[in-house]
Amino acid sequence: MRRVKSMLLTVGCAGMILGAGYFVIVKSGQKVLEKERVLEESVYEDTSSNIFYGKIEENIELFPWNCYPEEGEEKILGEYPRFGELMLQVNDKNMEEELKSLQEWYLYQLIAGECDTSIDNVRNWYTKNETNIMDHMVMVDNFQNGFLYFYQDILQLEEKQFQVRIACNEWNIISFTCMEYRNGQKRDWNVWEQGKEKLVTVLESMEEEMKEYFEYMLASRYQGLIGFYDDERGEYLNTYLEGFHWLKEILRGKKSEDVYVPEEIQIIFEKLGYYAKEQAQVSLSDDMEKEECNVENVELDYSYQIVELKNMILLLMQREQQTLGVYYDPIAQRFCGYNFFYEY
Repeated sequence: MRRVKSMLLTVGCAGMILGAGYFVIVKSGQKVLEKERVLEESVYEDTSSNIFYGKIEENIELFPWNCYPEEGEEKILGEYPRFGELMLQVNDKNMEEELKSLQEWYLYQLIAGECDTSIDNVRNWYTKNETNIMDHMVMVDNFQNGFLYFYQDILQLEEKQFQVRIACNEWNIISFTCMEYRNGQKRDWNVWEQGKEKLVTVLESMEEEMKEYFEYMLASRYQGLIGFYDDERGEYLNTYLEGFHWLKEILRGKKSEDVYVPEEIQIIFEKLGYYAKEQAQVSLSDDMEKEECNVENVELDYSYQIVELKNMILLLMQREQQTLGVYYDPIAQRFCGYNFFYEY
């Protein structure tokens, strides 16, 4: 009888632990899936850290791509975003072609950086195929998020194929991925696990650097900052391309003091971090003494959720109701995209 009771107690405790883990993953998953969709295949692993794990076996689309028109639905063509307008200061309809050209070049920079090739090679591919990005975007008038613009294609560069997916709102690039296209190739699970393990190691050993990258991306988004002039280098820089460079340095194990961050960016994300601490302060318990609750003492809690998708890993970086998704290719062991959520 004692053995039966002991077994039942063990099973009950195990169920409670698994249930708690599942609850953690579902709640974090709800933060990034529109319309309260959850990560149905999530699995919890106890790492005694702020890193959680999940897995999705099916092809599901996260925001903003879940707003992309399904087959048979009407697609609006011929429209494009205006994220480069502030840089160009367009005030004349005759400059529309210049705006489109600027935005094309900006996206060519991102693609070239992720494909380890030159911008000229990317431009030549589009010229050879008599196509471009701006004229082949699909626009959606989403009642919650306003106008959304989508582009996707498969490019042949440097004897490899790369899948490019871009989503924009009117003034920013809210989702960009570019990774090697391996359709039909059998996945090497040993290589996949090695790549995943490297990502975990980076998250555990480069926590401060990942926090700073998080602040950098949020600052860029909220300021609508797609480019800036760097006095030290004497040139205009592509904000999101710099973000990818930053992630590459993090994967190499370079600490913050070894990575150059332009002063303009430092000021912006320091202000954003201060604002986030103010928000965290407001959410603290009213029972706390006022002198114990000040902005400088508030510690922001960051957590990471590694979600294995069918062909890549989605790293969800979360803090105080803010979420940034970063895509990671475990086969190539490199970051291959980013995704902003909740563009309301």
